[in-house]
Amino acid sequence: MRRDEFGRELFDQKCTATIFAATLTGHCDWISGVPDSVFRRVLPALPQWYFSPRENHAVAMAFGARLGGKRPAVLIQNSGLGLCLDALLGTFRLFGQGMLLVVSNRGVLPWEEVQHRDWGLITENLLKAACIPQIDFNQEGIEGLKRAASQAEEERIIVSLILQRGNLDE
Repeated sequence: MRRDEFGRELFDQKCTATIFAATLTGHCDWISGVPDSVFRRVLPALPQWYFSPRENHAVAMAFGARLGGKRPAVLIQNSGLGLCLDALLGTFRLFGQGMLLVVSNRGVLPWEEVQHRDWGLITENLLKAACIPQIDFNQEGIEGLKRAASQAEEERIIVSLILQRGNLDE
C-alpha cells in the first residue's frame, strides 16, 4: 500500500497507464467501456476506443466486434457488473466467444465513496458465481494483463482482470 497526495491509502502502482494501454492494444484490437477515474489516463493513451454510456451496451458492441473477427476488451467499473452480467452470459458465454473484461474494483478502500462500498464487497464473489475467471492485476501486474487477454482468446471465454485503486497512475 502507498499514500496519495491527500494521505489516503492506495494499492501499489503496478505500471503506468501508458504501458497498460500499449500492452492492452497489443493483445486486443477493439476496446470499449464506460469512463471511470481509474482509467482516466488509460483512455487517452489508447489509439482508438469506443465510448459506451452503459456497460451492457459496451458488451453488446464488443460481441458484434468479436463476431466480426476482432479481439475485444471492455473496461468497466465494478458497479457496471450489475448492468452487463446478462449481456456477458447471453452473448459471449452462450456462443463460446472470448473477451477480456477489465474491471476497476471500487469501494475496497475505506475513503472511497459510499455508493461503491457494496460493490467493493461483492465483486469477486459475483464474478466467481458467474464462473468468470479472475486475474488479479494487483498481484500479477502487466503479466496478468497479458495472461488474461491470452486466456480469453485461446480458450474463447470471458476473463476478468481486476484492478485496484492505485494500480495505475490515476
